[in-house]
Amino acid sequence: MSQKLSLGRAFIAVFWSFLGIRKDSEYQTDITKLTIGQVIFAGVVCTLLFISSLVTLVYFVTQKT
Repeated sequence: MSQKLSLGRAFIAVFWSFLGIRKDSEYQTDITKLTIGQVIFAGVVCTLLFISSLVTLVYFVTQKT
C-alpha cells in the first residue's frame, strides 16, 4: 500500500511543480520518499494528459458550428 501512496505523492509533486508552487519542506520530504522512476513516470503521464487536453481544447475551439 505504501507504493500506491508514494506514486500518488509523485503525481502531487509533479502537479505542483508544473504550477511552480513548492514549499521547501515538501520538496525535502519528496526527495526522501520518492524514487526517480516514480517521478519520471508521473511526469510523463502528466505531460501526456496536459498535451492531450490542450489538443482537445484547440479542437473544440476551432470547430465551426
